[in-house]
Amino acid sequence: MDKIFEKYRRQVDEVIEVCHRDGELGYGPSVSGNVAYRTDDDFVIVTPTNVPKRKMRPEYLCAVHLDGTIIYTPEGMKPTGELFMHLHCLRKRPDIKAVMHAHPPISTGLSACRGGREALMLPLIPEAMMQLGPIITVPYANPNMEELGYMIDPYMNKSNAFMLESHGVLVLSPNGVLEVIESIQILESMAESIVAAKTMGDELAYLTYEDLDGIDETIQALGWRLPGAPGEYKSMKEIFSQEVPK
Repeated sequence: MDKIFEKYRRQVDEVIEVCHRDGELGYGPSVSGNVAYRTDDDFVIVTPTNVPKRKMRPEYLCAVHLDGTIIYTPEGMKPTGELFMHLHCLRKRPDIKAVMHAHPPISTGLSACRGGREALMLPLIPEAMMQLGPIITVPYANPNMEELGYMIDPYMNKSNAFMLESHGVLVLSPNGVLEVIESIQILESMAESIVAAKTMGDELAYLTYEDLDGIDETIQALGWRLPGAPGEYKSMKEIFSQEVPK
């Protein structure tokens, strides 16, 4: 097994870095949350259950094949109980290389109330919109159950970031595991901004159709792809068409 992990040393090191940052940021209290990173040959590095992210070490990581076959687990450990959710996302979205589930407190709090869930869908902050898309809330399903993976199916192609109702966040990255923790930071920052704006007592001011044209131009200039599965959308207007008055 050492030879396999040595082959993927960079990916292993990046998973550990992400876990430690998750712990430092307070997005993974106790042993909560999990990470999966797919290599080019469908070998998936996943975090184990019952290990705090701030204490994660390379020798604690597990390895599975994309089809679910367990390749390696350290003695006395097993892969995260939400392994099916991660593999299901990776199978459904071949463009995705990494998946992370975390519990950032403000975002998770918004997922538990209707007003928060609705606000996260709005085109409010360009950086979050360009990298993540609309933050769609997936209806509640029991943690550690296959049902949780299947509940994401109707929304899988429509965004790169999801709220799991009353549970936490789920972020997908086409660029590797280091990006998922950055995306969760962006999501949590957006959630904090929503809470701050709501304390002022006014309605949230979201971007107009004309503003979305400008964001499309920015995305093209940067050479970025639109959030969601490849080909799912042609413009930011299409992504947020149900949220912005024409």
